Amino acid sequence: MYRSNKDKLFEGANKKKSLYDLEIPNNWNKKLVVFIHGYMGYKDWGCWNLVSEYFTLNDFGFLKYNASHNGGTIDDPIDFSDLDSFSKNTYIKEIEDFESILSLIRAEFDKLPEIYLIGHSRGGGIALLQSKNKEVCKISSWAGIASISNRFPSGSNLEEWKKNKLYYRENGRTKQKMPHNYSQYESYSNNKDRLNIKSYCRNSNIPTLVIHGDKDTSVDIKEAEQIAKWLNTEPKVIDGAQHTFGASQPWKKKELPEELNSVCKLTLDFFLAPDEPNKNNKAQQKPGVLDEITKLVKSENDIRDIEFQFLLSMASQAGVSKNEFKNLFEEYIEFNPPKLEADRIIQFQRLILLMNIDLEVDQKEIAYIKDLGIRMGLHPAATDEILKQMNNYENNIVPSEKLINIFKTFHN
Repeated sequence: MYRSNKDKLFEGANKKKSLYDLEIPNNWNKKLVVFIHGYMGYKDWGCWNLVSEYFTLNDFGFLKYNASHNGGTIDDPIDFSDLDSFSKNTYIKEIEDFESILSLIRAEFDKLPEIYLIGHSRGGGIALLQSKNKEVCKISSWAGIASISNRFPSGSNLEEWKKNKLYYRENGRTKQKMPHNYSQYESYSNNKDRLNIKSYCRNSNIPTLVIHGDKDTSVDIKEAEQIAKWLNTEPKVIDGAQHTFGASQPWKKKELPEELNSVCKLTLDFFLAPDEPNKNNKAQQKPGVLDEITKLVKSENDIRDIEFQFLLSMASQAGVSKNEFKNLFEEYIEFNPPKLEADRIIQFQRLILLMNIDLEVDQKEIAYIKDLGIRMGLHPAATDEILKQMNNYENNIVPSEKLINIFKTFHN
């Protein structure tokens, strides 16, 4: 069933059209690699066509695409003739591009194939930000970035960018002065939770391989070490490899450079290996409700010491160290309630306990805890009844047996 779609159109962020390639081999194993290029990159850069060939020869389908605002156009996808779009590109737009590619895949196939991601450099960051996507089976980060905030100017340079609205970086290949609009930073500032690579890695449900060259001068190998630490895994280091693993643009040889061939083999073996239990599961489950309780406390302008100490106590009970809790207190962690309803009821009771610990309850806290009850999958009428009845008890704490009976009533 060999299928080759070259330079086909898809509609990305802001409905801007861009190009993609899709290769399906004769002996397709129903697994599809989606490749995400990096900063100032594109789908036909250097060796990326040879990378596609490597995987299709090993029975994988392969899809690569140009980010919609990468600076290329449909007629000129290589030499960055659309600098206006490049100047306004954002990480959020690149996430939207990936979502458009997923929609394309759903429409292209009668049955959704297993999807495997490869992201290079900035594209590695975009891939890691899909670590909660249930349609993705595995991720391989090639020289991926660990932080988006570090990609921007800082200090006086940031202030100058804000004032002038533009700053420029030279493209090493084309020698163009590539413009960056300040709206790029504004987009990041407005979407910090969605663009927090650390948080997504620490809460990842997806097996992930981290590969980096030890001679990379564009993205330091320390970033790979950070990513691997958050994922509770070990990075695969390619000795002597720079940022593109020996590849360059143009690449006129018919074979992959040795370093990039090693990267492809490591990734292929990883994609074909049986799934292992996610090492992050235990770490992910520990902070769950603690994070939500932390959010509840932080909904007020002033955090009282008694509330903070209560959180520390709960952290200890959950097996979270004091240092882990401090990190948790400062960052976003996605909410993951337990599967058993009895455990979720206990969580809800703890939320009520914390809400009443300062003997002051406002409507903002009530609304927040109602929302958490719904997110926990608890019956909304039962949670409403508990919040009504809590005023009838000392310190507004509904006894455990009464709380359970209320939930039982609404099951009938």
